[in-house]
Amino acid sequence: MGVYLQSLIDGLLIGGVYATIAVGLSLAFGVMRIINWAYGELLMISMYVSYVIFSSLGLDPYVIAVITAVIMFGVGYLLQNTIISNILARETAREPVSVLLFTAGLGMFLSNGVLAIVGSAPVSVITKYSGKMLVINDIFISVPKLISFVIALLCTLLLYLFLQKSEMGRAIRATAQNRQVATLMGINQKKIYNIAFGISIALVGVSGALLLPYYTVSYSIGTTFSFKSFIIVVLGGKGSVLGALLGGLIVGVIEKIGGQMFSDTYAQMAVFVVFVLVLLFKPNGLLGEKEM
Repeated sequence: MGVYLQSLIDGLLIGGVYATIAVGLSLAFGVMRIINWAYGELLMISMYVSYVIFSSLGLDPYVIAVITAVIMFGVGYLLQNTIISNILARETAREPVSVLLFTAGLGMFLSNGVLAIVGSAPVSVITKYSGKMLVINDIFISVPKLISFVIALLCTLLLYLFLQKSEMGRAIRATAQNRQVATLMGINQKKIYNIAFGISIALVGVSGALLLPYYTVSYSIGTTFSFKSFIIVVLGGKGSVLGALLGGLIVGVIEKIGGQMFSDTYAQMAVFVVFVLVLLFKPNGLLGEKEM
């Protein structure tokens, strides 16, 4: 029983970080109805940015999270304002295919560009938290994972409160629910899109720094997190912040407990089975709202 409790705690800790990664993807889809296939590669870029800052300045990764959040917000804002908005302006479909194709190409460009510049060898960092454990009743809790979990949970809840309580958050939700009515009410749709996409990529920046203390960084790491993020978004419900949190925790727990009971391969298969079952029986996700 102790082994499974250990796996459950490990799953919840990594699942919280998964949720923070996925919630940005969910936000972009919920507001703009676009699928960002470059999401994982942007996470990879944020991890490399965090690594460079750590190596050159020696800052704590959890301090770096603030810096990468600002940098990646700017990247997302400019990307949306200069390219994606122009693609959207030419599209009439509710879920434009051109943006999907553009982000898929962008993802390939980023991963191959990093491969050409830094090579395929993975890199990692050693911090003062590395290897440290809290021991509670024979249960070992990784200190860097615990800190990352707390920060990830805080970021997710702050985003939820921002969307629910702030004027900008209400404008974002109004745009997500009905673009035409929001525009008639005087909401600047392009500005909302820019900010929403910027926040989406800023969360990638935070997540990259949170993963740095216990994940190696390589040009291919984005693919793994990209697929996990899409699964989490579908599980929780497209556009739902709390749904992404729930989906991330579920995926983390299935991975760890499944890996303990069987193997990592079967654990990944179990995640996919749950994903398919949710698609079949609750296509709007566990906490998603039915689209009108």
